[in-house]
Amino acid sequence: MSINENLDVIVEKRWQNSFFNLMSIEFGGWWKSRTWLVMTSIWVAIINGMTIMLLLAEIDISSAISLYGLFGGLFPPIAVILIMQDSIIGEKKSGTAEWVLSKPVSRKSFILAKWMGNSLNVFITIALLPGIINYVIFSLFYGQWFFFPSFFLGIVILSLNLIFFVTLTLMFGTFLDSAGAVAAIPIAFNFMQQFLVSIPYAKFILPQYIYFMPDETSIMTSVILGLPIPSIIPIISVIALITAFLLIALMKFEKSEF
Repeated sequence: MSINENLDVIVEKRWQNSFFNLMSIEFGGWWKSRTWLVMTSIWVAIINGMTIMLLLAEIDISSAISLYGLFGGLFPPIAVILIMQDSIIGEKKSGTAEWVLSKPVSRKSFILAKWMGNSLNVFITIALLPGIINYVIFSLFYGQWFFFPSFFLGIVILSLNLIFFVTLTLMFGTFLDSAGAVAAIPIAFNFMQQFLVSIPYAKFILPQYIYFMPDETSIMTSVILGLPIPSIIPIISVIALITAFLLIALMKFEKSEF
């Protein structure tokens, strides 16, 4: 039997194909440039600067941590949304997505790498580094070192809010063709939460409940101070919504045409 030497080897596009290569691209664009330094500097100045101003006003520790949750939960999502608004649309319009997907790269790995890479980037620069600095500031100001695992867990809980908006914006990027529209909807939702919490049971679904509540202690504050958690349902709800948004983005992008 003769062998046709002109036959090409077909490489099956499994979901994990080139996932780590795509992840390295997401990290490289952030950590091999000044992006991480600029982003960290901005949010250290805003979050930690506001924290110091509050502490100089001599408020109690519970109120200080609650307001830290407010500053770290309400304003950073705007930066996250602006970062993510062009993540999918920009690459579709430039032809980069079509070129990348012409290689042995699956669409699932393309979306998952963007989600994982950006989630880790914003967690480290916007939540973790300013959070650790705030840990030192709070401890020195109040003359006692907080239990670090509890404080770190509080930072992780706060970061769920950021990952929520990473995923929400990514999902809209697979449906819409305008970067402005992709950003406008999550930004509007972010600020509408303070009004939506008045709806019965809405506080158990909205991400704001995990980091700030005006009339009661939030989950984040309770965890940091070692107090009983008011409810674990909001955490479960936010994780469920993140999962749902990601699955929807994967299914939509799988059917998208370029």
